[in-house]
Amino acid sequence: MAGRERKFAPRLRTTRPLGETLTTNTPPAQPLPSPVARDGFWHLPAPLAQRLHEKSALGSPISDGGILLTSEEVMFCHWYRHVPLPAPAESWFDDQVAHLPEIGMRTVAMDVLRNGGELVVPRQHLNQRFQDLHSSTWAVRWERHEPWTKNGGYSQVRLQHTNDLLDWDELHAWVVAVVDAGHVPELCVVDDEFDATVYHLQLTSPKGVHRTVEQLSDHEHSVVQRSCKNAKSLRGGYFLQSTEEWPLPAVGVEHFSGRFLREEEQRYLLTSQQQTYDDVYHDLSRRGLLLRPGFKYGCKWRVYEQEVHVEHAPWLVQRLADAPATWEEVCLSIRLAEGVNKHWLCAIPHSGQISYLNIHRST
Repeated sequence: MAGRERKFAPRLRTTRPLGETLTTNTPPAQPLPSPVARDGFWHLPAPLAQRLHEKSALGSPISDGGILLTSEEVMFCHWYRHVPLPAPAESWFDDQVAHLPEIGMRTVAMDVLRNGGELVVPRQHLNQRFQDLHSSTWAVRWERHEPWTKNGGYSQVRLQHTNDLLDWDELHAWVVAVVDAGHVPELCVVDDEFDATVYHLQLTSPKGVHRTVEQLSDHEHSVVQRSCKNAKSLRGGYFLQSTEEWPLPAVGVEHFSGRFLREEEQRYLLTSQQQTYDDVYHDLSRRGLLLRPGFKYGCKWRVYEQEVHVEHAPWLVQRLADAPATWEEVCLSIRLAEGVNKHWLCAIPHSGQISYLNIHRST
């Protein structure tokens, strides 16, 4: 059976052909010079070089008045500034692919991120201006209203392919370094269709309003301990028959005229004084948050700031042990979370604490 009839036209995918301009600007009457290989870059002479650098933040100036371009900048100038490809033009890109397999990814990222008038400068041109850029940063981006020669930039951009394996600890270190530098961590993920999705990353600190074990009186703590020890085992957790004095509404759920505790809740209540902050459930509970299973959303927990009947869960939290292994899997998790208006967080143990890394789509 056929699906529902579409009422709209599918989005056209960009193919980016060589030898054709992607800009509507009229080409100059006199053809522009082709870039020439120099010192691992591509050289363009003045006065064209000066105009490209000052107005479009392209290339790195050298003493003779020209600029040196990266391969992805050559492609951008070819499509949007009417600059011919280096000779031999018919085989230049093929030659680049042979020794620079990432040129496709870098070229697409340069095209997509500059599409709205923003300025994107590869890190090779910024070694003197920013001496502490993280090794995983590909470029620094300026927003279109920023004077790029005076302002420090908006974001540091990292490139990934959808099939790249994740190192969450390394990613966390990159985010910390970028934030410390005063930039937004920005991620451009390129798929096998050479389509790009841009994400912003940030460390967040979720907090709730619920009572915690640490806030219980001695009497209340005794009630909890006694109730947990007398609980009856039930598939998936434990059942407490009497809940009249139960002082922790955020822990357990009312069922069958009693209270059902998940195994992690029972364990937390019986050993809360001994647990350390590398236990994610323990850390979230200490923050006054209410945790419910995230099975329906493909994560460990859905996490509430207030009571369940007051608001939807703002966060979906995944433990590092269960976190996605590739960017393709991350995209699926984020797509699901944002489709139900929630923030997806990965809980990463770091230096005896838990960091919560939020990844959300920018475009």
